Amino acid sequence: MKMLKIYQNFFLRNVIVNAIIYLIIIACVYDEIKLSGKDSNYAFTIVALGYFPCIIWITIFNIFIIKPFLFKKRFKMFFTLFILYWGSFFFFMNWYFPLAGLGDLKTLQILSLIINGTFFYFLHIAIMRKVSQTNKDIINFKSELSFLKQQLNPHFLLNAMNNLYGESLTEPDKLPERILNLSDMLRYQIEACKKDYVLVDEELDFIKKYIDYYSFRNERLTVNQNYEGAFDSIEIPPLFFLPLVENAVKFSAETTEPFINIDLKIKCKGLSFTLKNSCLDSGSRLSSTGIGIENLKRRLEVYGLKHELTCKKERNTFSVKLNIWHLPTAV
Repeated sequence: MKMLKIYQNFFLRNVIVNAIIYLIIIACVYDEIKLSGKDSNYAFTIVALGYFPCIIWITIFNIFIIKPFLFKKRFKMFFTLFILYWGSFFFFMNWYFPLAGLGDLKTLQILSLIINGTFFYFLHIAIMRKVSQTNKDIINFKSELSFLKQQLNPHFLLNAMNNLYGESLTEPDKLPERILNLSDMLRYQIEACKKDYVLVDEELDFIKKYIDYYSFRNERLTVNQNYEGAFDSIEIPPLFFLPLVENAVKFSAETTEPFINIDLKIKCKGLSFTLKNSCLDSGSRLSSTGIGIENLKRRLEVYGLKHELTCKKERNTFSVKLNIWHLPTAV
């Protein structure tokens, strides 16, 4: 970002660009000057003498032609002034170079003509357009990520409130513990949504609490969890597993022998997450909107994570497998 700020500063950018051009010209004409029997100091002095008026012309070109006409898309006037400018500069160099004792340095004349602001400022336009588009993309991605992450909270909260209502009617004595558990989960969601990445370890704690929360409601639910790897050093986007676990809890509750199997492995910077749950082969009373899965897919794309996500249903079992490579590590 520091380099970008320097580049966007008109004065600093021109100082750096002109210094680079000056060195390039020195490299190009050095042998030519050496062959004429002159020393190194003469090379630096004579090139500086020849290049200094170029800087003046370039500055005039930028301020009075590029900015007011090209940047404002007044192309007819720009090209008219450009031709006049180019011709004037050409005749100026033909007059000035012999006057300054540079008539023999044909290479310097050609280079001065070619690099006289035009190439570098057309390049500058392309770079700044790319930077502008990149900034827009970053803003759009951040806005979309914020929306996608916030979309999870109402979805989860609605299900939780419905469950608490049912619990208050059937087992009111368990309600305080359930509310406390819910409070912990909501606190994590609020804090996690402020971050781009969280530790896998933190995400697993949330998933465990989520499963425990719903195990109260369905005592028949069997949950098998297998976790392998170093979860305290790898980071993932927050609330990544929630849509998958949420669907598993919801659809397994319809079956007579509900089960959820979770397998999570971390190896190097790769993650392998497999979830299987019971479900009805047909006749489900639940309508799947697909919001959770689509949300996860879009977040994977927005974060630019190299991944593979597959969903498969076989009779009374629904399985999801998610592989992610090259995850970031905690600093």
